Amino acid sequence: MSSSTHGADIYLILLRPTRVPVAGEAVSHLFQGQVLLESLSWKLHNEDEKQQSAESGKAGGGRLIKGDSASSTARDLKQAISQAQSALTRDMARAKSESERKTLQDKHDRWLEKMLDAAERKIEQTESQQDDDKKKDEKAKKGKTKDAGDRNPSFEFTFKKRVDIATTQMLNSMKAGDIFPSGTLTIHQRSTNVVEGTSLVFTIQKIRLTDYKLEVAVTDTMTELMEEWTCEFASLAYVYKNPPSHYSHSNAGQAVAKNLSQGTTRAFTMKNIGSPI
Repeated sequence: MSSSTHGADIYLILLRPTRVPVAGEAVSHLFQGQVLLESLSWKLHNEDEKQQSAESGKAGGGRLIKGDSASSTARDLKQAISQAQSALTRDMARAKSESERKTLQDKHDRWLEKMLDAAERKIEQTESQQDDDKKKDEKAKKGKTKDAGDRNPSFEFTFKKRVDIATTQMLNSMKAGDIFPSGTLTIHQRSTNVVEGTSLVFTIQKIRLTDYKLEVAVTDTMTELMEEWTCEFASLAYVYKNPPSHYSHSNAGQAVAKNLSQGTTRAFTMKNIGSPI
């Protein structure tokens, strides 16, 4: 078959705040006046899973040395006092005079006071360290939340297009910080029947143009200007429709699967909770 019946085209509609769409140069039937894209890229990132893994790794390392807790310190102190008391009782029984017993008791009391002071300082240091760690974790978490709200890579898509009449309109909108209320991305599979060829339609809400890059390719015969745009959005939904099958299958399993799925639709929706737009 010829190239006109193979492959796919990508069309974009951006509805401006004035409810007037950005004018493009597409001339294909059903898509006339839309913006024709050369490529589209959209990456999904599981931020929750990445954050949980990072936090799990930090928890495994731990800032505090194992055993450096109030309960651990109290337990160690109790054990040390018990051993010292047993030793004192034994030494007292062996003492031959009251003076010797008094010396042993004074020595034990000084040791006990020193141990209690050391334990108290250690507990205070541990609690202070735990408070500092907690504050640092909360601050880091707030920072991550803010960054994620400002730019969430799962709610960004990038596309390339040739410089056309839509370029100036889009640049002006990006400069003004406009938020497009809605937009539509259509991936159209070329077919002899236009309706059958439409396979995937994205409906996007609250779109903001964030980045722009111009690429210039110069040859001996021509100069080509290509743009790369990055957009962020608040929500997205798509509907995928399987076109009817017009060809036979050598594999019986493929034939059954194709016949069962032709003409069916699938839907998907995602929203950027807490998005600044």
